[in-house]
Amino acid sequence: MSIRLIDVFTLQERVTFKDLIEPVGQAYKDFSASLAESGLITMFPGASPDLGDVYVKTGSVRGGEIFVVKVSPWFALNVAQGQPQGGIIAVFDSKTGYPLAIIDDKHYLSDIRTAAAGALAARFLAPDAVRCVALFGTGIQAFWQALALHHERPFQELVIWGRSETNARELMRRLSPKLAGVSIRFEPSAEVAVRKADVVITVTSAREPIIKGAWLRPGQHVTAIGADDGTKCELDALCLTRASRLIVDSRESAKSNGDVGRHLATGAIETSHIHGEMGEVLSGALAGRSSPMEITVAKFIGLGAVDLAAAEVALKLTAP
Repeated sequence: MSIRLIDVFTLQERVTFKDLIEPVGQAYKDFSASLAESGLITMFPGASPDLGDVYVKTGSVRGGEIFVVKVSPWFALNVAQGQPQGGIIAVFDSKTGYPLAIIDDKHYLSDIRTAAAGALAARFLAPDAVRCVALFGTGIQAFWQALALHHERPFQELVIWGRSETNARELMRRLSPKLAGVSIRFEPSAEVAVRKADVVITVTSAREPIIKGAWLRPGQHVTAIGADDGTKCELDALCLTRASRLIVDSRESAKSNGDVGRHLATGAIETSHIHGEMGEVLSGALAGRSSPMEITVAKFIGLGAVDLAAAEVALKLTAP
């Protein structure tokens, strides 16, 4: 049996984050309904965690035709050299276990499925009207999250914060033609950016909190994506305790990774501060934003079930 090889160029031509929004939503619902399984192993092959990490994720759905194993590396050297990250998704037949396809996505499918997750968070948790957005981070995921939010909640102003003004201005250059009519500027003060925004998006590799809960005001929404393992943290504990709704993709993953895991470990928050999972919100089992004055936080670590959904779409849209 021959194995299909799907390259990143074919993916970029045929698959967009908009194609993934509804399938990703279904994956979250399946996971929260205990119909999907997601495994996660994190490796740090370099001399220190900040040099690079590798996530190995598995995804399957009960009764599904395929299951996936994804290897998703991120290395600082690639960022410094302006190179894409590596990464593949192996697709297997659920009946026989035989490999069916290798998706050589170079992180593209991972990037746009995370954008789809951000779009869903905006749809159910962001204010109905969004004027200003604060975007923390200057990498490729910052690019996608800005587009995903604008797809769900068109905004008029985008404020970008980053440790490198040069990188921030390069992101501004890339986003400008995609966000026609949106005023985009660099803001060196994290506090000013947060206080100005209706929605805050964090997609950084920060090891210590860069967003303080004291800066938040009623009515804001935060989508936090960057802190996706046990070494990273973007939000301080007050961000989480002030949230009327703290929604995670997986309770178990959140307990040992990222902002939630950090603050649970120190005792700064309790598990009761986690109000529920994204799949529960999407299914209607749990309310999303229910008041204009709520502070809502969506915290994503990443699910193999979501990678499975993305792979299914990719197989379909790239079929010969």
